[in-house]
Amino acid sequence: MDTACWRTIGVWGREEPRCPELARVVHCRNCEVYLAAGRGLLDREPPPGYGDDWVAGLADQLAEEGRPREAVLVFRAGSELLALPLATVVEVAEWRPIRTIPHRRDGVVLGLANVGGDLRLCVSLEALFGEPRPDLTKAPPRGRLLVLGRGSAQWTVPVQETLSATLMSPDQLEPPPATVQRSSEPFLRGIFRWGDALVGLLDDERLLGALGRRVS
Repeated sequence: MDTACWRTIGVWGREEPRCPELARVVHCRNCEVYLAAGRGLLDREPPPGYGDDWVAGLADQLAEEGRPREAVLVFRAGSELLALPLATVVEVAEWRPIRTIPHRRDGVVLGLANVGGDLRLCVSLEALFGEPRPDLTKAPPRGRLLVLGRGSAQWTVPVQETLSATLMSPDQLEPPPATVQRSSEPFLRGIFRWGDALVGLLDDERLLGALGRRVS
């Protein structure tokens, strides 16, 4: 397979058919091919014009027919289909046991999980939205841990499943219908249609800020 497949049939590309490995790894950052290519880049000098190529490539990928587009990750938390900008998603990890912290058995803090050898603080989006905390006694069949954040402030969130990385245009966003009651609505930038489903796009700055205030 072409070692630049992430720019053609991966999450940064637009060619069809899509890479069959995306269903397993969710994002090219988690793929062995992408990681191997990254290690190879460290062993050689960058070619002339390398930076210019990346700038041109990103501009092409984020615009279609003159419309800006944003890469987002669609996932399920509780009963809701939600999405977050991929720039906020540090890692999509396999489900790990979450160990409770003494005297922290309520609120948004769920406990600690070992992700990649590091202990990560796990928090509940459901609790943040005012819903019951998830039952962690059983791992969801397609459960994942999302590591979210910017810079050194990171949070690990258990979700029922991650569904797809996709591109959406801001002009697709609409306010939630009055007939739909969403506990996450105060944190939404809006909703967009993804196939036959409606997905709530979360405001990542508002979400991360609220987590920081609730945990501190």
